[in-house]
Amino acid sequence: MEIKISLDEYADVPFIKKLLSQIKGITNIEVSEEDKTYSWEEIESSDEFEKLIDKSRSQIKNGEYQECSEEFINSVFKR
Repeated sequence: MEIKISLDEYADVPFIKKLLSQIKGITNIEVSEEDKTYSWEEIESSDEFEKLIDKSRSQIKNGEYQECSEEFINSVFKR
């Protein structure tokens, strides 16, 4: 049987591991830093996404972009 616990970036992982190791029946403690999968709604409503879009718009407005060939775009998106 497994129990999954999600921690924020400020969690005291060594302390939590030590605490859990004291509980009877716990045989293994494994820490994983797998990236969370976000939905499009979460991404689009995030502050980071808004900042990225604003920066992109500003760069385009200021001419700071590079045009790519259709062949390159197709290779990136595997069309």
